[in-house]
Amino acid sequence: MSIQLTPEQEQRIRTVVNAGAYRSAEEALEAAVAAVEIAAAPDFEGTQEELEELLLEGINSGEPVEADRAFWNRLRAETDEMGRRTRRGTSIREN
Repeated sequence: MSIQLTPEQEQRIRTVVNAGAYRSAEEALEAAVAAVEIAAAPDFEGTQEELEELLLEGINSGEPVEADRAFWNRLRAETDEMGRRTRRGTSIREN
């Protein structure tokens, strides 16, 4: 898989590496992926391999979506709204 980072993402990675939090950009990205895996399934009691298999199954479950600026803006807006609803105690599924 090949991904292209935005200049902002590159800067964020450089900042944590330069601060000494990680030895390399690769190590920082690995930590980020691990955090996403944990956040995606906080109550998952299976093995790391089972989780990775399930995540890959999800990734391959539909048509690819172009991750352009509009996609990230939409995703950010949706997750911001989820956060607001969670803080208010409103169900995420309520509209």
